Amino acid sequence: MKKQLEKKLKIDAPGNGIAFTIPLSSIGGNKALQFLTENRPFQKEEESTLKDTSHELIIVIAEQGNIDLVMDCARAAGAYGGTVIHAKGTGTQEASKFMGVSIAAEKEMIFIVTQKAQKNSIMKAIMENAGLDSKAKSVVFSLPVTDTAGLRLIED
Repeated sequence: MKKQLEKKLKIDAPGNGIAFTIPLSSIGGNKALQFLTENRPFQKEEESTLKDTSHELIIVIAEQGNIDLVMDCARAAGAYGGTVIHAKGTGTQEASKFMGVSIAAEKEMIFIVTQKAQKNSIMKAIMENAGLDSKAKSVVFSLPVTDTAGLRLIED
């Protein structure tokens, strides 16, 4: 799949995006499993530790309107870019209401794929400058990335 992305979509050229894989720890139901495995035989195995991955996916959840603050911190620590998804937080009964309608805070999720060696410095920069004590109120975590496409020129 990686080679096809590079060949057909030219994903390894700057500005054409990136693709990455992360481990899947569980699947909700047999139909989803059949879809994802394309009905190929599947054997359940023990989860493995991913100590030898070379990339990480940093996920930042921040208050709306703080993308530039988060990305400025990340770039200063070595990140090349990120992808933003607009999201809405959902609360429990404590969520504020306006005329009987639940009001959920708008959030922005920033996804940054980086080399494992840079992960800590990027996360630290975000937490120190755009963390919970800032106006961005960012929460930051990371996931291991098992493979990438589209980062070739950056790494070269």
